Amino acid sequence: MMERGKQKFQYLPKAHNNLTEEEAAALMPKETLEVKGELPCPCCGYITIPKGGEDTAYICPVCFWEMDAFLQSEDEPSDQNHGLTLNEARENYRAYGATLERLKQYCRPAKEHEIPHK
Repeated sequence: MMERGKQKFQYLPKAHNNLTEEEAAALMPKETLEVKGELPCPCCGYITIPKGGEDTAYICPVCFWEMDAFLQSEDEPSDQNHGLTLNEARENYRAYGATLERLKQYCRPAKEHEIPHK
């Protein structure tokens, strides 16, 4: 039992500033927590949005569209998405593979279970 006023804190490991990419990757956890999608992303259409994620600031890992619960139409600029409309983001995804070309580096390909069955 903890004494009143004393707390046990868990600290992050020390930062290593001079590592190569390979060395840094080796320090990363082998398994990462991945959220299972249940709903299609409104931008790319892949099943990447978790239940409840459509109402929060969840970012699709495939196209990098950030969910915006305040959008009233597909042609309204989104504050969450650099002022892009959903239609503009869809066009960009078709052209670049991301909502913005510069965000492509953060996107990943859709996984087999995220491809919607038609």
